Amino acid sequence: MSAFADEEAADNPYRHLDWVTAADIAAMPEAQRPTYTGICEGVYLAPTMAQGDPTKARIEASADRFDTLPDGTNVLSGGVVLKQGNRELYSDEIRLNRITRATALEGNVKIRQEGMLILGDSAEVNLNEKKLDVKNTEYVIHNIHVHGKAGRIYNPDERVLVLDNSSYTTCEPGSEAWVIKADEIKLNEESGWGEVSGATVELGGVPVVYLPWWTFPIDDRRQSGFLFPSIGSGENGLDISTPYYLNLAPNYDATLTPRYLADRGEMLEGEFRYLSDHTKGDFGVGYMPDDQEFGDRRTLVTWHHNGLYDQKWESGVDYTRVSDSDYFLDLDTTLNTSADTHLDQRADLRYYGDTWISSVEVKQYQTIDDLIDDEDLPYRMLPQLRTLGRFPISNNRIQFQLGGEYTYFDHPEEIVDGPTDADRVRVIPSVLYNYRRPWGFVVPKLALVSRYYDLNQTGLDDNEATVENSIFSLDSGLYLDRPFDFQGTHFLQTLEPRVFYLYSPYKEQNDQPLFDTAKTSFSYEQLFRENRFTGGDRIGDANQVSVGLTSRLINQDTGAEQINVSLGQIFYLRDREVQLTETDPVEETSLSPFVGRMNWLINQNWSWRAEAQMDTQESNLDNLITGFRYRDRFNNLVNLSFNYYDSGAVIADPESENIKQSDFSFLWSISQRWGIIGRWGFDLEQQRSYDNILGFEYESCCWRARVVNRRYLKESNDADQVVEPSQGIYFQFELKGLGGLGGAVDRMLDDAISGYREREAARPTNFN
Repeated sequence: MSAFADEEAADNPYRHLDWVTAADIAAMPEAQRPTYTGICEGVYLAPTMAQGDPTKARIEASADRFDTLPDGTNVLSGGVVLKQGNRELYSDEIRLNRITRATALEGNVKIRQEGMLILGDSAEVNLNEKKLDVKNTEYVIHNIHVHGKAGRIYNPDERVLVLDNSSYTTCEPGSEAWVIKADEIKLNEESGWGEVSGATVELGGVPVVYLPWWTFPIDDRRQSGFLFPSIGSGENGLDISTPYYLNLAPNYDATLTPRYLADRGEMLEGEFRYLSDHTKGDFGVGYMPDDQEFGDRRTLVTWHHNGLYDQKWESGVDYTRVSDSDYFLDLDTTLNTSADTHLDQRADLRYYGDTWISSVEVKQYQTIDDLIDDEDLPYRMLPQLRTLGRFPISNNRIQFQLGGEYTYFDHPEEIVDGPTDADRVRVIPSVLYNYRRPWGFVVPKLALVSRYYDLNQTGLDDNEATVENSIFSLDSGLYLDRPFDFQGTHFLQTLEPRVFYLYSPYKEQNDQPLFDTAKTSFSYEQLFRENRFTGGDRIGDANQVSVGLTSRLINQDTGAEQINVSLGQIFYLRDREVQLTETDPVEETSLSPFVGRMNWLINQNWSWRAEAQMDTQESNLDNLITGFRYRDRFNNLVNLSFNYYDSGAVIADPESENIKQSDFSFLWSISQRWGIIGRWGFDLEQQRSYDNILGFEYESCCWRARVVNRRYLKESNDADQVVEPSQGIYFQFELKGLGGLGGAVDRMLDDAISGYREREAARPTNFN
């Protein structure tokens, strides 16, 4: 061996395994460098090979010596190289039977096929088939970053590789961070899974677990089998989940998750997912037969469904039910659902025609907030029928519309201070003139809203009532723009003023109950709405002019909207007498809050958003939501936000509380492999933290780990209970190429840190 070769081997002793170090990559021409992040000390990089099926390609051979035996066997010796399509054979000696194509290799065997390298002492290969049998081997599978050793490697089938008495790892050559040593490892390229028999998992050279039989993925395809468990520790003590994945068919699958909570007991969660040409959805169940803390069983059922047929018919289901109001407070869940004050239990069918849009919906709620009185529980709609017809004439300039709705409301309690059930019919004819040009628009509209009620309520002299309201609106706006250049960049700035006039005469409506109606939250969009109430039981009286202005700054080189600013205010020409209840005071202000919002893409890393409402008559800041986000090409993420809400504002809910909260969260790489995770949510009004997270993550070439500590204020359904902080320590660990434990950490961080899911999706692949 020359001095140069000795130096090269010392610098990279694993070059024979196609291992290319960071120094090797840096020395390559830039156009030839592989994708490389530096997480590993190098990458497995196979040399460029010829293409073609080796069973059909001609054989090319070179050797120091060539002999032919009497039986027709060709014997090649001395630096033998034999190439056939995308397969290459190297050895000290190769014996090739020209008739059967059976090939025997002896001494310094190297077999290279697309995506794989096998080194061994001896081998038998059939050049007519994709068959091989190699003894005393060392191997590399490039695309899944795997290498190891085996007493024997053979393939009983074309796309199945069996490794006897073998080792298997995705770590760098020479690393023993984790290694599987097994009696047999079977890699099935067709199914995308590996099967291990008689295996021991070693961490740092120390055996930690024996697995008599186990399967693991070797690519991204789905396959039935155990997923890595989730392990955490919190207010329920040790929390262990061991999900089992069922790949039932290409278009549906399921997950069964046995779960153990040390302080509560055992439970089982299951989720079934389906997908077809017309439908998609999931169905989930959670069941704990005996919660030792709660003293009873706990259940959860959830179903989400969407269907689309012939581009005209659409169906949907959103159903969640729990056994008790504390279910989500006590038990985190892996199922596709979330905790709200009212859990939806809804199903609908919609039709989208050329003229008519129609729907039928049934809807009820399960209220899981015990602080809500029975009187205030929402009504069920069993059912609600809606339709809207559009009849355009004169090239759609003039449009007649006819809307209709029938709803049967039913209260979940039999005795209430109001209707126990009712029928409501709404008919809304309207006409508008749609004048639009590239430079602006003018749209006058006249509508009549007619409501009929049939109430089932004790003590009413007349259970039937009819109310009619008229609404006139005039919406108008301009679109102005100008291109300009700044520092070599082409921009387009727009100026979009909008004026909206709304008139609706006062009509007494306090005699009508509230079934589905509430006051809308004030925002920029509210400036241009025809009604300040949602639902169908109140039509707000109005004589007002809304003025708004939007300006955008568009980067014409990239198409990105870099700045979007909107400002606006309502000028009231009369007081607003119609309120939700007769005890609510009349609104006498002549101006609405001045509302503004802004989104600013500062540069490729920084963005800022803000929305504020200012009472200009009282010089009072009513509401402010603002926040910065930083995200760079290294997937570092920082969020900083502030939320302020003054319950004393004119537009505010008098029963609400002041809100003054700051929130700071981040995921930041402090080195190539180490990262830090954090969140600090602080209530400035109560002078206390409501959610604190601090964690560390470490990523090496073949494993990744996170440890996260969380301290947070847990909600309570008991008004007299003092809110005490809860704390938990969560652990996440992944052996790259096999799987990981601690999936609950991902769910927690996704809920706590805005942008976490997008950041994780953009992370580099495991081994580059």
